[in-house]
Amino acid sequence: MKTEESLVRDNEQFSSFLDKDILVIKEKQPISSFARDIVDIFHLYDYMEHALSSKAYKSLVLFSRSEPDLPIEYDGFLSKIFSGKQDPFYLDRFLNVANRFILSLAALDRMTVFAGQGTLSVLSLTTALAYDYRIVADNTVFENPDLDFGLVTKGSGYFLPRLLGILKATEMLQWRSFTAEDALQLGLVDQIVPVSRLEAETLEFVSKNQSLLSTTLVSLRKLFKCDIKELKRSLELEDSLIKERLISEELRRRFAAERESQGRLL
Repeated sequence: MKTEESLVRDNEQFSSFLDKDILVIKEKQPISSFARDIVDIFHLYDYMEHALSSKAYKSLVLFSRSEPDLPIEYDGFLSKIFSGKQDPFYLDRFLNVANRFILSLAALDRMTVFAGQGTLSVLSLTTALAYDYRIVADNTVFENPDLDFGLVTKGSGYFLPRLLGILKATEMLQWRSFTAEDALQLGLVDQIVPVSRLEAETLEFVSKNQSLLSTTLVSLRKLFKCDIKELKRSLELEDSLIKERLISEELRRRFAAERESQGRLL
């Protein structure tokens, strides 16, 4: 299979194609969906290996999927974990996928751009911090379902304190929701565009600036952002804290009581 052809995909999780020398990836499912099936994970890892080794593109752009049903999806995510007898390895698979995705982005030696719109989880934002540049639509709202259950958000321990400082990062991670404008003022996103122009303006930005910005951004990332050893340590600590919280009986009782109050069973 030619390298260019191996970068073109269209499955239930995402689609991807080459636009001249830009690799464009469009999410169809949240990252937690990849943990449902080991085959899906291997397909994702296979694709990531092709993308990392390919020289067919100069920049990577990911268009994130809006998550309008975030509370329902998050509820389903926790249900799978708490019903561990059916799938005892679901949490480990999710953590492995998230870690590998973030580490792959951090290691990529080309310009990377995240583009998002609509309702996005704070997990989407913290993962997006591994990209060089973040563009969001003016209708973007970030929601933090982890907060209601006392959970650490994956990817929050490494990039956020470096961008905001420890005190501001701690404060931000206690917000239940915030807007694109809030994220822009904090420096977590770099540009806000009209929702109808998100794709066009993102690709136009990359086309105009990749030759100028690519070397600078990659160099700055290596200087400020990409201590891979420290990033791995932070991700491993997050895994430990998340697992410790999820096995607590208090959280399981709390989750079960909430579902019962809503007329649903665990």
